[in-house]
Amino acid sequence: MTDISTMKNQSFPLPSYEEWKQEVKKSLKGKPIEKLYSTTYENLHIKPIYIREDIESLEHIEQYPGFPGYVRGIEANGYIHEPWAVSQELSANSIKEWNEIVKHDLARGQTEIHFVLDKLKFSITSLKEIEEMFSGISLNNYSLRVDTGECSLPFFALFAVYLEKNRLPFETLRGTIGMDPLASLVQKGQLSSSLTTLYDVMADITAWAKEHAPNLKTIIVHSEPYHNGGANAVQELALAFATAVEYLNECLNRGLTIDETAQRISFSFAIGANFFMEIAKLRAARLVWANIVQAFGGNEESRKMSIHARTSHFTKTVYDPYVNMLRATTEAFAATVGGANSVHVSPFDEAIQQADEFSRRIARNTQLILLEESHLGKVIDPAGGSYYVESLTSQLAEEAWKLFQQIEAKGGIIKALEDGFVQAEVEKVAELRKKNVKMRKEKIVGTNFYANLAEPPVQRTEADEHTSTSSELSLNQEKVAQLKTGFNEKKFMQTAISMVTRRATAQEIEKALTENGPSMNIQPIQQWRLAEPFEKLRKASEAHLEKRGSRPKVVLINLGSIPNHKARADFITSFFEAGGFAVVKNDGYMSAEEAIAGALSAQSTHYIICGTDESYVQMVPAIAAKLKEANPQLKLYVAGKQPEDVAKTFEKAGISGFIHIGSNCYETLAEFMKDMGVALDE
Repeated sequence: MTDISTMKNQSFPLPSYEEWKQEVKKSLKGKPIEKLYSTTYENLHIKPIYIREDIESLEHIEQYPGFPGYVRGIEANGYIHEPWAVSQELSANSIKEWNEIVKHDLARGQTEIHFVLDKLKFSITSLKEIEEMFSGISLNNYSLRVDTGECSLPFFALFAVYLEKNRLPFETLRGTIGMDPLASLVQKGQLSSSLTTLYDVMADITAWAKEHAPNLKTIIVHSEPYHNGGANAVQELALAFATAVEYLNECLNRGLTIDETAQRISFSFAIGANFFMEIAKLRAARLVWANIVQAFGGNEESRKMSIHARTSHFTKTVYDPYVNMLRATTEAFAATVGGANSVHVSPFDEAIQQADEFSRRIARNTQLILLEESHLGKVIDPAGGSYYVESLTSQLAEEAWKLFQQIEAKGGIIKALEDGFVQAEVEKVAELRKKNVKMRKEKIVGTNFYANLAEPPVQRTEADEHTSTSSELSLNQEKVAQLKTGFNEKKFMQTAISMVTRRATAQEIEKALTENGPSMNIQPIQQWRLAEPFEKLRKASEAHLEKRGSRPKVVLINLGSIPNHKARADFITSFFEAGGFAVVKNDGYMSAEEAIAGALSAQSTHYIICGTDESYVQMVPAIAAKLKEANPQLKLYVAGKQPEDVAKTFEKAGISGFIHIGSNCYETLAEFMKDMGVALDE
């Protein structure tokens, strides 16, 4: 027997790339190896294997984590000394409930207080609401992430006065209280204030933070409005860079320096389902951003990109929602491997309702398992050196830079939005995504594949009614006038803080801002989710069930024994259940006469014949002729694509069409519903 020391020194011979190709050619049985290549939504060509030669020309390969251009992360030790922030976005129906939720979740692993003003179910109007929100919460122990939408001044002023009143030093504040007017513009198509005024506010708040809150970021750049509109990774990156450069230029024009501005920008990226693409997206983002800031003359600290990652809303589903836990896990995994500084994991019921305690806990614990049990925080840049990831990173960075330059050549992001260039480019990709989902080339488990019609719905939580809305508050016109006077002198933070101490409200600050020039309007980018087309079909089926007592129904006419019809019968069952159809099955008919009798006894209007091509030739014409004779109005379809001559023969016999892997599933099911009188638009 060979001793252990000899075994340790033995190894398998390393195959060459040429040897691999020869083996692949044998497996492909004469087909070209290019059959294994694929093309992404970014129009990038993905090879079946990557080798050392693919990365030898890449300059960033020799970089270390924590060193320019930061493709491998902005910290030399990765997450080892400081893990990513567990930054779950928290919402509630009332201030009291929000305060309780924050305390509860901070005690159970959340490390950053995160909320989006526009998504809160209550209004923050005065100092009183701020005091109630943060009552009993130690701001010294946790960082903040407050997404204020198009303008942060009303909240920022209230919060600053709250800190002063409670003698909490601004210097200890960490995190982000940021505004992103262009994200609001892209989503809504309009702004309540002029862009000039909003840029004045942005620059003034950033200057104020430089003096009073040096560890606080004041500007957010979101990629989500593009991601949730269907954009690909290249477009997300390029549009985020174009937005950030717009903000840089506007702040520089107002007297700030590149270092003062760049260090106060936080990027927020949605993380989608393409695991390696999303890892590469974050790495490419850091690489390109470092080059952009360097071109502006920024120092090394300013070239470090701060990234907040959100698992994608775009990929989540209403049906089979527990699968969303799996989607969010892989997306969060990609975000952390890609080096995000903070992460929000979507609660599984995000597309259905406001998260409850259970869905928040599962989402939060997803991060904690990645950190504590999967030990992702103990490996510095786990994707570094991967031939595939490094190549993909380089490709993404190159293509994003090209599109960014194209946008800049058109006059920048504002001009590109006004001209409709951005909307048209995103729409091209969105339409391709919709087509692939409808054709089931892009699979959504539990929605357009493996639908479960017996699935019980998620138990919805009861929402508390709230009555505090901005429309119910009267405005003090004298205070509005005083605010406007200070704003005209470009003293936004100073004026707003001073007036809050005199009990000015957020609505009065907003009113004074809206009177400073005309707002802007563009064509918004529609926000949607991949699963929506099939969810529409399922909802129509459920409405029909409630109204008529049954779902729309198709009957299978299975020919021959189970092995002869099972493959096509299973395909057709999955095809129709994706739209909420009831599928009536049988174990197979051995003759045309038996099939005709069985079909007539089912008393349906729509039938699908499933079997082998040989059984079709023998039995379909006879079945079709007899069934159409019995009921000329019924519709007969054949499962599987047929040769042109055979198809013509079947059609003459009364076959209405053929359903196969190349069929547009959504359009086919919608047409069936129309024939059956199912209201699709209800």
